[in-house]
Amino acid sequence: MSYKCKILCIMGRFTLALFTLVSFLFASVLEQLEREQIKVIEKVAPAVVKIEAVRENRGAFPGPFWFWHNRPPSETSVGSGVIVKLDPKKKKAYILTNAHVVRKAKKLRVSIDAKTVKEGKVVGVDEKTDIAVVEIPTEGIPDIKKRVAKLGDSDKLKVGQIVFAIGNPFGLERTVTMGIISALKRSINITAYENFIQTDAPINPGNSGGPLVNIKGEVIGINTAIIANAQGLGFAIPINLAKWVMEQLITEGKVTRGWLGVAIQEITPDLAEAFGVKEGVVVTRVIPGSPAEKAGIKPGDIIVAVNGEKVSNFRDLQLKIIKLKPGTEATITVLRKGKKKDIKVVIGELKDSYARGVSPMDLGLFVRDLSEEEIKSYKVPHGVLVERVEYGSPAYEAGLRPGDVILEVQGEPVKSAQEFYERLKELKEQGKKRVALRVKRGEDALYVALPLE
Repeated sequence: MSYKCKILCIMGRFTLALFTLVSFLFASVLEQLEREQIKVIEKVAPAVVKIEAVRENRGAFPGPFWFWHNRPPSETSVGSGVIVKLDPKKKKAYILTNAHVVRKAKKLRVSIDAKTVKEGKVVGVDEKTDIAVVEIPTEGIPDIKKRVAKLGDSDKLKVGQIVFAIGNPFGLERTVTMGIISALKRSINITAYENFIQTDAPINPGNSGGPLVNIKGEVIGINTAIIANAQGLGFAIPINLAKWVMEQLITEGKVTRGWLGVAIQEITPDLAEAFGVKEGVVVTRVIPGSPAEKAGIKPGDIIVAVNGEKVSNFRDLQLKIIKLKPGTEATITVLRKGKKKDIKVVIGELKDSYARGVSPMDLGLFVRDLSEEEIKSYKVPHGVLVERVEYGSPAYEAGLRPGDVILEVQGEPVKSAQEFYERLKELKEQGKKRVALRVKRGEDALYVALPLE
């Protein structure tokens, strides 16, 4: 054998040995990764529960003699939840889930595992974030302390992180899917306060209320939404927001939010150039008597920070303000005529009637104030703009559509969203089941009968 052949033979053997070593190491890494993934799922899965919500089936009409031999018809929907807290003294466990999972349920069945089912009780519901808390008794639940999920920090998330979605899609218990965080701070206009985590981990009907988990086995979100007919688009409520809501529901039974009292506008590239800023929101109107007015905030001010934290857009400001405790002092940093100014504001409490762009969820109606430019554009003296109408809701069935301008309620003019919702509340308290709305749509005016129940 020639010298050249010997060299080629040695190189071939070396290459084969190297390939074998690399293959072995690669397989070893994959096996290690697989083991770690299994550990994550085994750590979190026991905390995930199936929630069956039993509701009155309004779609079915019972026969005239049902009361003699039948019960009223009912229907059951399936969702998910995750055990996040124990109260050893009260012998209760608290479950985070979605408000829409438990909404209007007459009864809740919570399946811990195949052999353990408990009756759940709704502790509190926050429709504005689609978060609900359910409690169950802990007696008879095996290893209950090991079934409490650890909560992560959603403020530290990065796009590209690996995540797992766990839930009960189509009733299939504890199904696990994997993906990555596709985007952060998403708004898809389904709740009043949105800051969604977007993921490509498959989320299907029944996953709602289940946890989105990181590779440490920490819950970083509550799965809540998918876009119909779109693959790879799932959304979860950040756990920090869900936790803030949960703590208030458990301790107070309701959620109290801070209120500033301004109407604002996003900064477009043109406005950014004109104002000489990169981030922030422009104050277009200050509500009379609001904390903002009392503190001296003025239309034209650009809010750039709250308590030293930068404000990038409308949602950012909204979430920062609502988390402030009413009665506390906050520092609002504004740009006024090109100069920074720190303004001390005593935060007020956000009442339902003040909630800009928000209506009772059972009406499915979201309105907001008209800007001065919109009043001129629509050629109306006053009114509120319909921003969103949920499909199939009472508002939708009544005929309201996005872009409509509501001018009057029962013959009385409305000039703000606050006034609109206060009027609806008053009429409902008076026993009204429907109200007449005078609406402008395009160049036409029409009347719409809106159900209040």
